Order: sequence, then structure tokens, then C-alpha cells
Amino acid sequence: MDHLPEPQLGADLFLLHAPSVFDFRERDDMLFAYLSDSDSVNVTSVYEIYPIGWFSIKQRLADNGFDTKIVNVASLMLMHPELDVKKLISRFEAPIFGFDLHWMAHCQGSVELAALVKEVHPEALTIFGGISATYYAEQLIQYPSVDVVVQGYDTLDPVTELVTRVRQGRRDFRSIPNLLYKTDGEVQTTGFSHTPEKNYNNVRNDWSYYRDVTDAGPEGSKLIMTLPNTGCAHDCGWCGGSRFAYRNIMGVRRTLIQKDNDLVVEELRTMSEAAKRTSIYALQCYSENRTRMHQYLDAVKELGYKSVHFEQFSLTSPDILKKMGESTDSYIMLSPESHDLRISKAAGRGNYTMEQMEEWIPRALDAGVKGIMIWYFIGMPYQDRQSVMDTIAYSERLIRKFGGWGALPLICPMVPFLDPGSQFFEEPEKHGYTIHHRTLEEHRRAMVEPLWHRRLNYSTNWLDRRQLQDVSYEAISRLVEIKGEYGVLPAGFCKAVLRTIDETRTLLGEMERALELDKKLPADLRDQIRDYNRKVLSYTNDQIMPVPRPLGGRWFDDATVPPELIQDVLVSSAAPSQVRGA
Repeated sequence: MDHLPEPQLGADLFLLHAPSVFDFRERDDMLFAYLSDSDSVNVTSVYEIYPIGWFSIKQRLADNGFDTKIVNVASLMLMHPELDVKKLISRFEAPIFGFDLHWMAHCQGSVELAALVKEVHPEALTIFGGISATYYAEQLIQYPSVDVVVQGYDTLDPVTELVTRVRQGRRDFRSIPNLLYKTDGEVQTTGFSHTPEKNYNNVRNDWSYYRDVTDAGPEGSKLIMTLPNTGCAHDCGWCGGSRFAYRNIMGVRRTLIQKDNDLVVEELRTMSEAAKRTSIYALQCYSENRTRMHQYLDAVKELGYKSVHFEQFSLTSPDILKKMGESTDSYIMLSPESHDLRISKAAGRGNYTMEQMEEWIPRALDAGVKGIMIWYFIGMPYQDRQSVMDTIAYSERLIRKFGGWGALPLICPMVPFLDPGSQFFEEPEKHGYTIHHRTLEEHRRAMVEPLWHRRLNYSTNWLDRRQLQDVSYEAISRLVEIKGEYGVLPAGFCKAVLRTIDETRTLLGEMERALELDKKLPADLRDQIRDYNRKVLSYTNDQIMPVPRPLGGRWFDDATVPPELIQDVLVSSAAPSQVRGA
């Protein structure tokens, strides 16, 4: 009897997003602890969100006649614990596989996933790109699983030319700018000359694939992101996308480059009627001028988007507030980092006082803004334990004054890493920091440390790594208690969060004691770790509404691999101990 052919998936380029730790499903020697991913966005500690710039690469290649498929391997591994990743990769047919190393959280998983691709498809080309890939290009290219590193904040032209040549059967990349690549094991470089100051990312991202995706949250609600510019005009010392970092990593003087606003509006139109049940997280709109913001808000209103969350660096001006209030259900995300102006300024913010913010909040709400979220950060210069807890006390004042949801305070630790390339990373002593991991390999090893405070690549003169971990749990616990006391969050939510924090701290303590006494984790503790990891990685959560959400339906969850192919690569017949292996 003839066997049916195994389902395959073909492309000119696969873009594969790896989990932070590639074999996370097998790990019983490290804790994916609650809050170790800051819990500030709707992702797990596996960091299953990929950079939105992949849409631009996909569209540019489509415009040139090439098929690019984005596969979120991290998301698939979370949603299908029995997924055989090697078998899945074997069903992909392409001459090139691309990997994002944009955020350092993926430094372990991305290199390991590339190694698996090289094992399964030895003739295929593996390419890396992103901010972190650019920063560590010379170290990254040394890994056997890495064939090409594409440097820069705009890789559209180099990647298009590279795909064109590979599809023509050519592997001579000497005239393509911004590449490090290997020829017979020797590393070649083509220089770093492609640094455009206009027409950056000038393609329309296409969200049409997401219109009919199901399981997208309550009542089919969807969330997309827009990114109208790249780089930054500001200089927050902890940020790898700051003006300082871009000048040093990307070798440019002009560090804020705006996308054609007409393309941003066209992008919004691709959701069509689904816009009415879609929210937007508007990234980096704090760098948009008045004219561009008005055009954006007019499009949001015309297309009927359900709501928009706007990142704002300063206190938004009255005319923009009015426009926000008229366009949709608008929310503003402020991030002063600390209630203390000295700390706020040292962090790169500090352009308004808390008194000025308190005077501005009623004006924003009166203009029709639905709510303001005020983010504070743990791990800043001059910030000791008392300062963090003073921020929590100030947060209680905000909740008492504005009722909670009108002005909602939130706090998170800077984890797992201080961005390489940022001012604090490059000039640590000057700003009161100590760097514990500096090379790419040191960061990769840190990602699999059992205890998350050891993963941190920094400490400060005011808080060591263990203190950063402890004060994070202390501060967030107290803030959750306050929100319960004032009725901002239901008591049941608060009790559940506090139970999870207690369980996490207890388990971390037991692990630390075992490692100190015996230098290893006993079998019964490993069982607890495995059970804990499986539990916290079975749902997503965030601080704004700390309720477990089922996986799936987010814009970055995989929508590429057909269900029948997924079913065909599940290890359904494996023994329980094998099921979670990759």
C-alpha cells in the first residue's frame, strides 16, 4: 500500500522565531519564574513575540516576487507541548532560514534553533539580524549554526539582494553591504555602508492574515501594533534603542527615522472590517509630530478601531488629547520610571514632575482619554529598596486620588538583561552599574541559570542582583495588595497573584539552598520545578489585568503552519517523559 506523501511547506525564506531557551519544555533545572519576564506584556518567559520588522521584510520580498513565511516556533511549542520541532523543521523547504536576534532574551534559543536547522537542512543558509545581532555580529558569526549576519536597522535591501542571489544559485555576497558571512569557514565582511536616512522600512505592513484569526481574546477582540518610526531621539541610559545606542551600534548620526505616514495609514486599512474589534498598541508615537499624530488619529477614527494604547514620553499636549478622545477609546502609557525626579532624570526621563503629572491627568481624562497607565521601573540609578517602596507608597496616593483605572500605576523590574549597547552597559561605572555578563556566550549561558537573579547581567551600586529580585517581589506584592484594598482589582485576582508570588519565592529559596549545600538540585525538587514551569507556561498574564489568559490568538502567534501539518508532527505516541522534548 502506497503511503500518502508527508505534508510540506515551501518558501524562498523562512523566518523562524525561537523561544528564549530552546529546550524549555525539558528543563527541570531552571525556573521560569513568575515576574522573571517583568510580567508587563502579554507573553510568557519564553518571549514568544517576534519583531514587527519581519512584516516589512516579508512585504519587501513579496514586492520582488519572493515568498517569505514567518513561523513562530516558540508559540507553537507553547501551544502544542507534544510538538516534535525537528520533525516540523524537516517539513520546511527553503534555501534560506532567518532568525531574529533583536532582543537579547532570545540569544540562547535562536542559536540553538539555527543549529537544529543546519542539522536537518545542511545545505540551507542561516541568516541572523536585529539590534542584538548587529551589536554582537563578530561574535555571532563564529557559531557553526550561523552562516550570515545582516547588520543594521534597515536590512530590507541587503536581504532582498541576498535572497535574489541565493535563488539564482549564487553564494557570492561580496557586493551586498552590511554582511558578515563565511566562505569555506573563513569570515568575510562587506562593511557597514547601508545606513539610509530616509525611506526606511518603506513598505506597508499587511495585517490581512490576522482578520480571520480566531481565539483572539474576549469576544474575538484582536490587538495589533504599529511602528511609525525607528530609532529614537531620546537617551534613556538603559535602552538599546536609544540615541546613544543607535549612534554606536548602527553608526549613524540621525537616530530617528520616520516611515512614510501614508504607508502607516494604508497598514491600518488592511484590517478592513475587523478594525472594529481590534485594539492597537501604538509603539513609539512619542516621537511623532503634531501633523503625523493628527493624520494617524483621523485614520483610526475613520476605520473604527476599537481602542488605541499610546506610548507617550512627555505629558501629551491639549490638542492631541482632544484628538485622542474624539478618535476612539484612547489610553496613554507614561513611563516616568520613578516618582523621584532625580532617579527619573538619571534614567533618561524626568521631563515632568509627579505634581505636574497629577495636574495633567484630569485634563487628559476630561478630554476623553479613557485611562492612563503609569509605569515605574526597578533597576535605575540611585534607586535603593526604600526608593522602590516609596514609589509604591506614591502609587497608593495615585490610586486614592484618581480611583485606580483613571491613572493606573504599575511597576516592573528590568529583566533579564540591561541592553548591550545602552549607555549604562557601555559606561557602567559612570552610572553606578556593574556588568556581570558581557559577551554573547556569557549571556547565552546566563539564560539557563537556575535562579533568575543570576541571569541578570547587571547590578547597581544600590541593589545587588539578589536584592533586585527580592524587592521586585516585595514591591509588586504590595502594589497588588493596594489594588485589592481600593477595589481596583477583584479580591480573587489579588489573592491568586499573591499566592503565585509566595509559591515562586518559596521555590526559588529551596533551589538556592540546595545549590549552596549540594551544588545540585534533588530529584523531588526537580519534579516541583517541572510542574511549576509547565503551569506558568500554560497561559499568559500581565500586570494590567492579572488574570491567566489562554495561549493563542495574538498577532504574533503562528498563523502559517497548517493545522494538519502540526497534527502530523506531534509526538502523540511518545512516553510521558519524552513528550515535552524537542
